[in-house]
Amino acid sequence: MTGWIWIVLAVFGGLFAAKMAYALSVAVVLPRTRGALYVSTSRVRIRALLDAVPMARQQVLVDLGCGDGRVLSEARKRYGVRAVGYELNPLAFIRAKLKTIGCNGIDVRFQDFWKSDLSEADVLFCYLFPDVLKPLAEKIGTDVKPGAIVVSANFAIPDLVPNQVLRPGSSLHNDPIYIYKIYNMQGKPKGSDTPI
Repeated sequence: MTGWIWIVLAVFGGLFAAKMAYALSVAVVLPRTRGALYVSTSRVRIRALLDAVPMARQQVLVDLGCGDGRVLSEARKRYGVRAVGYELNPLAFIRAKLKTIGCNGIDVRFQDFWKSDLSEADVLFCYLFPDVLKPLAEKIGTDVKPGAIVVSANFAIPDLVPNQVLRPGSSLHNDPIYIYKIYNMQGKPKGSDTPI
């Protein structure tokens, strides 16, 4: 009987330690992420985004806050693009690195995208909180090259006009995916009402 008690205590202790590690990893990056938590993008939403934004093999997909790297992996598998992800949450970064081991063409960086040059992106994906998207719109205006596609899951990017808004029907909450095409780098970034 005492053996079972030790097993139960070990299981609960392991779960508690995992929860504490998660909480610590969130707390460490809280000032930079402004409260954004690591939330995986569902496979349904990734498929919808990849269907709507076809990419060529020589293009570069950049994921800001790549979490476990699933957007990077799926885009690499489907289109053969070079995929670059930025992640600050230590546990999410480790998970993405482990998930993409041996995947040539995927580069997961433990790096703050605010301090990075995003001009290599042909497609830029993000799933970020609205309070982060206003300064991101400014960074897009200075960093992202004309002709690039910017995709934002769940929240619209201020000052940009989406070319398309997807609502994957079978996703849990039918949350929108905003797709923008960047036409200039002067002043505020601009979208267009014309199709991509």
